[in-house]
Amino acid sequence: MRRITFIGGAAVALAAIACSDSASAPVQQSDWSGAVIKVAAANPNAKGELRGIVVDSTSGLDPSQATPIPGATVVLNLKVTMPPGSGGSDTAWTTVQKVGEVVTDANGKFLVTSIAEGDYFLKASPPPDAPFYDNSTWAFVSSGSNQADAVIYLPRKLTPVDSIPHGPDDPIGPPIEPPDSI
Repeated sequence: MRRITFIGGAAVALAAIACSDSASAPVQQSDWSGAVIKVAAANPNAKGELRGIVVDSTSGLDPSQATPIPGATVVLNLKVTMPPGSGGSDTAWTTVQKVGEVVTDANGKFLVTSIAEGDYFLKASPPPDAPFYDNSTWAFVSSGSNQADAVIYLPRKLTPVDSIPHGPDDPIGPPIEPPDSI
C-alpha cells in the first residue's frame, strides 16, 4: 500500500499516480468512513479500495496534523479513451465519465470501494462559502485489486488587505481626497 499526497493550487492541477498492485494481499473491508462511493459492486474483479481525506493545505503536510474539511464534495471520474472511428472522429480521443460523488464525513474522510481496472481521478471541492479554492484533483491508476490512501489538500483563500474597509480611525486613514483644481 502506498500513501500519496497532493497539494492543489488555485488552478486545477492533475497528478497522475500509478498505485502498486496488491493482488497477492487479501482485500479487507475498511471502516475508513461512512461516506462511500461503490464503483462496480456487481463486478467480482473490482476489489480496489481508496481511503481518502480532504484537508486544509495551510495546516501542514503531515496528514495526522492537518485540519480536515467536513462537507467537501468529492467526485470520482473515469478516464475513457475512445478509439478512432468513435463518435464520428477519425482520431482517438479521451473523455471522462463521472462514476460517483460523495460528501466527506465529519472527519473530512471518504472511501471508494469496488474499484475496477482503469484510470481515475478525484475532484475535491470545498463546502459552499468555505474559504478554499475549488477543484483540487488527485489521480490514480487501478489494477482492480490495489489499495491506496489519498490525501487531498485544498488551498485556503487568503483575505486580501484591500478587502478590509477603512474608516476614519484606521491607521491607514480615510481615502485621500483629490486636490481642488485651480
